[in-house]
Amino acid sequence: MKLITQAALIVLLLQLTFISFCQASESTNPLSVGESISDGNRLLHAPVISILPIDPDLLVLISNLKEALVDRHKVDTALAQFTSAQVSLNAAEQYLLLVAQALLKEHISDKNVGYINSNDIVALLEPAAMLAEKISEVQLAQPNFLKLHLMLADHYAKLDKYDLAYLEKKAYLKKYYVYRKNKRLAMIDSLEQSFEVTNKKANNSLMESQNELKIRRVAQVEGEKATQQYNFTLIISVAIVFILLFFRQLRIRNKLIKLTRIDPLTGLANRSVLFEHGEKMVSSFVEQPEELSVLLLDIDHFKKINDNFGHNVGDEILRIVSQLVKETMRSRDEFSRLGGEEFVALLPFADSNKAKAIAMRINSKIAQYDFSSLMLQRRVTISIGVATMRGSHMSFDDLLHCADLAMYQAKEQGRDTVVCYQNIAAVQERRVNTNLLQP
Repeated sequence: MKLITQAALIVLLLQLTFISFCQASESTNPLSVGESISDGNRLLHAPVISILPIDPDLLVLISNLKEALVDRHKVDTALAQFTSAQVSLNAAEQYLLLVAQALLKEHISDKNVGYINSNDIVALLEPAAMLAEKISEVQLAQPNFLKLHLMLADHYAKLDKYDLAYLEKKAYLKKYYVYRKNKRLAMIDSLEQSFEVTNKKANNSLMESQNELKIRRVAQVEGEKATQQYNFTLIISVAIVFILLFFRQLRIRNKLIKLTRIDPLTGLANRSVLFEHGEKMVSSFVEQPEELSVLLLDIDHFKKINDNFGHNVGDEILRIVSQLVKETMRSRDEFSRLGGEEFVALLPFADSNKAKAIAMRINSKIAQYDFSSLMLQRRVTISIGVATMRGSHMSFDDLLHCADLAMYQAKEQGRDTVVCYQNIAAVQERRVNTNLLQP
């Protein structure tokens, strides 16, 4: 049984040797000289209330006792101060005071006697077990507190109490693993808050990959996924930009096309659209029994209005007249500005009687409108010529010419009236024939 216990102790000593090597590669432990207790608390990821405060002078004392050369006078003075104030020390400070006294006893015994009285040191350190119940496990995992377990294990082994030495080694390893875990977590948090977080994460991943291959593979997969997501986002963003540019160009193109087809002053279709739609409409009514009529509207005395009241008033009258005419016409009708003060209305499925009725409503509505807010005279009148398509031989130019002749006849009849070309067709034909017969 004794041999088995000794073998277990040897295994623990090997583990302890490896851990000591790891400790050698670390920086100064969290409770070393010159470092505040609050920093140690942050590293251990524990609530502040679970960590007992420790006098910095006590930490300096322990640090000095760990050195090869010890200033006996300073150490004795410091120990005397803490021993006299032992009643006011908390459990953690009393715990470390026992460790400091044991370290000093080892230095004294080794220097003066040549050997160390293990029984005295064990008797000095064993009461610390009572104090450990009042200290949190997180604080007990700190290196200065772990020193007690190492010292007890060493001296139990020298007293051939291998079972107790084994238990102390085991307790040390358990708490040391907690310390290492907390320190690793604290290091990760510190790296994430630094300016070089990317490089430090990469180095940390490389260090962890040497121990855990699975973590490295997961990190690699996550990196590839992030790259794919970035590439996908980039592609979508570029596509959205191109789509926006395409629609912008399309909107500009449509706007330019609209500007070439719309009269900018009145918002009506312009001359080119009028002739385009008029020719199509005439072509579609050639073989139909229904009739197509055209109205040619001209504002009376418009030149005098511009001369007397200015072109701004004239433009506003054009806008008002175009709006009044649109309100009077049917939904199927098309209304366009021919140019100047002349407008043309295409009336599909309307014979001469219907077209004349619509023209008279337009004439009446405009005559009743009060223009006194724009100029001194209250009324503005228009003359309207009506022409209805008859026969398949007529073109849109012919139809528009007939409406123009009717409109001029309305001007001759005193303006503010409606004249149908069918009513003056015979007179117009006689005039044409007379002009042809004259030498």
